[in-house]
Amino acid sequence: MKPLFNVLLPITLIVSSQFSANSKALLPYEYIGYKQQKVNAQMGTFKVPENRNNPNSRELTLTYVKFPTTSKTPGKPIVYLSGGPGGSATGTAKRSRFELFNKLRAASDVILFDQRGTGLSNDLKSCKATSFDLKIPSVEKELMTQTISDVKTCVTQWQNQNIDLDGYNTKQNAADLVDLAKTLNTDKINLWGISYGSHLAFTAAKYHPEIINQMVLASLEGLDHTIKQPARVQTLIEKVSLMLKTNPDTKDRYPNFLADLTHVLKNLETSPQVINTHDFRTKKPLIVGIGKIDMQFALSFIFLMDPKYLIQLPRIIADMKNNQFTEIASYIAYIKGMSAEHTPMSLAMDAASGISNERWSQVQKQAKTALVGRTTNFPFPDINAVLPVTDLGDDFRQELHSDIPTLFVSGTLDGRTLYQSQVELAANFTNANMITVEGGGHNVFMTSPEISERVLEFFKGQRVQSHTITLDPIKFQ
Repeated sequence: MKPLFNVLLPITLIVSSQFSANSKALLPYEYIGYKQQKVNAQMGTFKVPENRNNPNSRELTLTYVKFPTTSKTPGKPIVYLSGGPGGSATGTAKRSRFELFNKLRAASDVILFDQRGTGLSNDLKSCKATSFDLKIPSVEKELMTQTISDVKTCVTQWQNQNIDLDGYNTKQNAADLVDLAKTLNTDKINLWGISYGSHLAFTAAKYHPEIINQMVLASLEGLDHTIKQPARVQTLIEKVSLMLKTNPDTKDRYPNFLADLTHVLKNLETSPQVINTHDFRTKKPLIVGIGKIDMQFALSFIFLMDPKYLIQLPRIIADMKNNQFTEIASYIAYIKGMSAEHTPMSLAMDAASGISNERWSQVQKQAKTALVGRTTNFPFPDINAVLPVTDLGDDFRQELHSDIPTLFVSGTLDGRTLYQSQVELAANFTNANMITVEGGGHNVFMTSPEISERVLEFFKGQRVQSHTITLDPIKFQ
């Protein structure tokens, strides 16, 4: 779902020498947060080629919103890089992270940069799948075949709109940051990103290190980490099972969580369910088919992402073991609905980043025994072959080693970008420290007020030592 944005107030354009030839003067922009907080911000645009490798490429207009600094001695601009790929910076700041965006103004200007194909920089149309049926329990091979067919149809639609999908890769995205720095009239920028935003930051640091002053990165996705390792998701599931078994409040209720989850998935594989339920948002009645892979998707994309969803999982598994599927069916309906829509930017970015042969062999082997199977990455890399994008290659996927001053923030219960992987990536930086958030998930920034304080200190030029923030223990339902 795409957030709604404010409309521009009528203003008179003012010519300013601070902008490059491909940019326009900043316009006043009233930015309104999720609690009706208001910032007297500014909006700017600049133009870039859709595909820098094509001399006849069409131009894209990229948009950013600037929260002006409140500091009398500001540092370099802080550029926010959303996750996804496909997330919008201007949309993200309208939700709970607004407070952190606003807080960082005490260090310097905060730039809400909508990457190519996202938010206010998006002129691309998403594509609806045509062969989707909510009532049919999903079967992995059939679902992959259907998805590949749907993506082929979408590619034809996008090509008929003169969209050059080959221009949507992370190297092009990183080059946009070079042009953004020129537009901001600065020699260097600070990068602040999460998830895919860290993947983009790593790419910028690898190919354009001269423009980067500092980085704060959370929920890390390395250059060869677009496709996640199922074995590490399995390790997280086993950790949760141990937590339940050893917690005095849950050991009697959920003593065999791992075995129960295994049992539920096995039964759904042999005996899929068709359930009467309702949309948990609109309350509209629905009939939902549930197969094994549908439940695996729910694990990968909802319950294992963050503790606020994880707290429900043991109870839901217990319900399913007792043949009660109404609640999980409403979640699966949501996932199926979301998967029926394809966005060109996100598909092309992930396909271009790709996966090395060595890692792909590991993933295929691990998927045979991990309870989530391949769903953490579905439908990649299978659909790469039908997307007209150039694989960025193994040189691109060689992980970055850098001395750029960097602060990492990582949650130990992150089921999307797994904690062990994040620790390995951070070890490649010689001038970095890590805040470990014990009990934190994928969306880690707002889990503790201390995180925002440390991020602000870092962007003010203060050194933040590696340390652990321990959140309150999870209270399972």
